[in-house]
Amino acid sequence: MTNPHVHQETPEWTIDELAHIADLPSRTIREYQTLGILPAPRRQGRVGFYSNSHLRRLALVARLRERGHSLAGISDLLGNWSAGGDITEVLGLEPDQLVHIDEPGAPATLTQLTKLLPNMVPSRLDDLVATGIIDRCGPEAFCIPSPSMLHLTIDAINLGIAINDVLELLHAVRRGAQSIADSAVEQMGRIPRTADAEATLAFLQRSRGLLAHGVGRITIHDIARNIGVTAEHDLGSAFQNIIAQREDPS
Repeated sequence: MTNPHVHQETPEWTIDELAHIADLPSRTIREYQTLGILPAPRRQGRVGFYSNSHLRRLALVARLRERGHSLAGISDLLGNWSAGGDITEVLGLEPDQLVHIDEPGAPATLTQLTKLLPNMVPSRLDDLVATGIIDRCGPEAFCIPSPSMLHLTIDAINLGIAINDVLELLHAVRRGAQSIADSAVEQMGRIPRTADAEATLAFLQRSRGLLAHGVGRITIHDIARNIGVTAEHDLGSAFQNIIAQREDPS
């Protein structure tokens, strides 16, 4: 007998049906949920129903695993990525569709960017492109290498931070990222010729994700240290001090 929920306008599946479509064991899907890699299903009584968004997430996880990422690493990466989720909704894209230089997907349009940052697009579009958080990849088509950095920009502008100050931070991030990228490529050239070719390929594929995540974690650690977070002085207290010491705009 045909399951009616499969033929809804937005199809939904039970865990066994999703496992069949994704060609995975049901226990793997349960493991992904436990690790936070896969969002919880919609519940109807005791039965969970999964949608296309779950299927797309499984496809993304499969690609990351093919590149050598561990499940723990994928969980961390996706956890950090989720901060930009509302941006992808505005753009009408899934997180794995946002364009990277070596991962073609659906670019953002000028209209979408204007909706996100009306105070900067199109008037300061060239300045944003210069920071590297937006990249031109066709006529009125724009790659977004880091949804999180775009989200940060939107939040900062909405809070009232001066556009030039936001751009200064973005340029600092770009300079740091470029320096790291240059060093990483230089180190790649120093891999011994005696190293196993297959192991070297796996290392190169995996190292990009590990480097990206690791740099983010180190940055978080250094921010905490720079604002005086210690065992006795927690993050909340440090933020309260920053709020109290803000400049008077008058």
